[in-house]
Amino acid sequence: MPATAQEKVSINFASSSWEQVLQTAKQEGKAIFLYATTPRCRYCKQMEKEVFPMKEVADFYNTTFISYKINIEDNAEGEALAKRYAISSFPSYLYFDKDAELLHQSGAGKPAEKFIEDGKNAFNPEKALFTLKRRYDNGERASSFLYHYSKALAYYGQADSLEERVVNEYLATQTSQQLNSAINLQYIFSKNLDFRSPTTQYLLQNQHKFSPLFKEEEVKTRTERIITRTAQKAGAENNIALLKDVQQAVSTNFKETKRISTLAMIYFYAGRRDWLTYAKTTLEYSKGYAEQDWRTLYETGMYLNSFAEDKEALKIGTRIMKKAVALHKDPENLYLYAQLQHKTGKDAPAAKAAKEALELAKSTGEDTSDISAFLTQLKAGN
Repeated sequence: MPATAQEKVSINFASSSWEQVLQTAKQEGKAIFLYATTPRCRYCKQMEKEVFPMKEVADFYNTTFISYKINIEDNAEGEALAKRYAISSFPSYLYFDKDAELLHQSGAGKPAEKFIEDGKNAFNPEKALFTLKRRYDNGERASSFLYHYSKALAYYGQADSLEERVVNEYLATQTSQQLNSAINLQYIFSKNLDFRSPTTQYLLQNQHKFSPLFKEEEVKTRTERIITRTAQKAGAENNIALLKDVQQAVSTNFKETKRISTLAMIYFYAGRRDWLTYAKTTLEYSKGYAEQDWRTLYETGMYLNSFAEDKEALKIGTRIMKKAVALHKDPENLYLYAQLQHKTGKDAPAAKAAKEALELAKSTGEDTSDISAFLTQLKAGN
């Protein structure tokens, strides 16, 4: 469980500058942890709310690293550092030695033990990404090495990543019997590769093989995420052929064809940045599936709040978030609902929702600074 507000335990992020962090690390002989985020990153918020405040996490990171947090979309230092280190996903976790040499890179929302493991892996030559990269460049190709290197590459996220190639090289060393072993099924399940890669297609086409190892909900979430991520890519690239492949995969490999097909179209329109159609499609989806999937409603609200300027899209966004709040009333949903109400000129309901969000956040010991600032803004008429 997260630490209470009274304990005020969390990772201590330096409030200076990156250059100052580098100097301090060198002076103190201490490694560096760089945390890359954006204001719209849901998994970043979850990590900051649920994982960073845990005592074992704070103790490990504060003892081991000088930590620094950047917003990779701030049009300032954060964006510059994202370009320097080719950070393209969030949350991203980069680990450096005291001389600012990259040791390891990871990312994603994860439980405390996995996040601590990331930090420990930075010092493990069998798991540290950039140590393994040098060994691969020198020609090492043993099966166990390829296994560890391909796992480390999962969060590399740069254009020159060899993850898919290394995964294929590793799987090529396995017999058919070995391929169906628990360790390899877990390995395949963990890979986030291109939709058309053999590894991804194997997972989609053999979902039943993974059920003994993972909960049904985990397999469902994992495979649906492959569909939605690819549909969003198809939208961003206006790639109708890829969208058709996604729709074919849904009809062939899933039981809930209608729901997942609609979900795919939501993400397709998000990729196209067609915010009005995106909002309408999510609203239609909510009529049949909101009770089992309020998180998609929240995500749509987040995207509309961040990017939509069309008043009709924003009004639909308020209807979507009203449903999300009814299904899952928490500070995040209420605050997002308030912001969308404000953007549509409805300041009275915006203030009401924001005040309720504030009280809920206070009762659970959560940070209330953003909500308080929003209420001040409303009172000032801005």
